[in-house]
Amino acid sequence: MKLQDYWKVIKDRKKVVLMVFFTTVITTLISSLLWPAKYQGTATIMLDYDSSSPLNISMAAAPQALNSVEYINTQVELLESRRISVAVVNMLNLDKVPDVIEDFNDMKNGSSWKIWKKPTTTDIKTWLADEYLSRNLKIAPGRDSRFLNINFYAPDPVFAAAVANAYAKAYTDYNLELKVTPFKDAGKWFAEKLKDAKGYSDRSTEKLREYQQKKGIIAQQGPQGGVFDDAVQRLDQINRELATAKTKLYETQVAVKRVEQCGGRYDTLPEVQASGLIQGMKAEKLKLDTELTELSAKVGPGYPQYARLQSMVNNLSGKISAEMRTIVSTIRQDHSAAQQRVAALEGAVNGLKKESSAASVSRYEMDSLTRESETYKQVYEAVLKKYNETALQGDINKTNVFLVDAAVPPMEKHSPRILLNLILASFVGLFLGAGLAIYADHQDDTVKSAETLERAFGIAVLGTITSAGEI
Repeated sequence: MKLQDYWKVIKDRKKVVLMVFFTTVITTLISSLLWPAKYQGTATIMLDYDSSSPLNISMAAAPQALNSVEYINTQVELLESRRISVAVVNMLNLDKVPDVIEDFNDMKNGSSWKIWKKPTTTDIKTWLADEYLSRNLKIAPGRDSRFLNINFYAPDPVFAAAVANAYAKAYTDYNLELKVTPFKDAGKWFAEKLKDAKGYSDRSTEKLREYQQKKGIIAQQGPQGGVFDDAVQRLDQINRELATAKTKLYETQVAVKRVEQCGGRYDTLPEVQASGLIQGMKAEKLKLDTELTELSAKVGPGYPQYARLQSMVNNLSGKISAEMRTIVSTIRQDHSAAQQRVAALEGAVNGLKKESSAASVSRYEMDSLTRESETYKQVYEAVLKKYNETALQGDINKTNVFLVDAAVPPMEKHSPRILLNLILASFVGLFLGAGLAIYADHQDDTVKSAETLERAFGIAVLGTITSAGEI
């Protein structure tokens, strides 16, 4: 058939076309008018980095990280996570709204009118986070910028704006918590160790002073001004190495103590948090957890895609745990090596003591006590420095997330868009009507004109006989 044949069919069956067209348009109009309206609340936040701020002590992300696609996608996944949604539920007290409680009880008991949904087995906060908030939330990153638009859709414009603002507040608070909490925990630990380090320093200084008084030493000669035999010179060198080894041993003891006090929560260790590999795998696991949560609302655990995602999550969790165990094992090995190093140096020192004369031993004792005092002073100063840094960082409530525009109740509804729906329905109705007309003509095998007969059999029509009703 040629194009004019199709046009002739449409003209001959224009009633069918018009009927389908008007039916489609009227049905769309009625559906749009009856469909519940939804309003869009939008809050805008910005991921900022201010390198000129005097409060910036390695707490903010690097500018390169803020501009990376991976970082922006990670923040989007974090905003869409259950952790933030539950925080929004708590902030707005949604779990205490009577209508929400009634709907939750209906879903839990399987008496909901939504028969296609399975009865929920979670608590009300998780149910609200997964089944309502997450489904009506959309995070839209700004193009070529560090802006994130938090969009929430609800029948009530005031509620839509309130939830969008709550998401911005919950995300900002959690972002600050992620940065400050490790420093506060470390500050408490360093405060306890600072007392021990100060006690060791004070006792070593007092011991040195008592030895000077006992031996009648007024001033200690500098290392370049005295003449020492070979044993004394070796003792001095080994003593320096012993001081360095003890410092290393104390640092490894601090690290091992952190491992023992964390109670198996290795992810709180500074060494683990500083691992780029682990942080990358955690970001990937967070994304997979979000996909698994979304899939769990649609299908069951027996679904192949669900099982595949679950396997990937389990595999990634195993890798994270293995990497953390490797870091912990390295910490313990460093501690063991430091202990062996100190023990070996102390053994060497004890051996050289027997070879020294009484005068040399006295000088060695003096140097040893001096080195010991200096070592504990260095340890105390190092612990004090770390304590001051962590205390300052724990007190700075500064984050790189800022609320640019708070959501306000929208004046116009976001959906349904009646004019757009009618335009689309017009195109759909015309295509459906034309398609139905062509299909009906195709199924009709009666001969309606001489042209049709010539086209079907390839023979010329000599003439036509008019029916009696047309005479």
